[in-house]
Amino acid sequence: MKIIIERAWASVIGLASTTIGILKFCSIVHIPTLDALVHIITGVSFLAGAWINKGQYVGQTNRYLGIFYIVFGAIGMNWAHIIVGIVSILIGLLT
Repeated sequence: MKIIIERAWASVIGLASTTIGILKFCSIVHIPTLDALVHIITGVSFLAGAWINKGQYVGQTNRYLGIFYIVFGAIGMNWAHIIVGIVSILIGLLT
């Protein structure tokens, strides 16, 4: 059951993050280019962690990317990134 929750979170946040990054380049979302690239890279990483080897490393993926999101959010004072980072770490600690 734990891995299902972890994979679901990584899939949802990965898809959302990748979509936000792509929409910047379609001029639909107005965020800095660096932020968009980070969204795409981390989104694909979340998705990879959720689905490669049936999510064998999804817990680690959620924890490490959660830490990254907290640091990235703290640098830019972006609460959304910090909250996603905290939730990712907490879900990653289920294992």
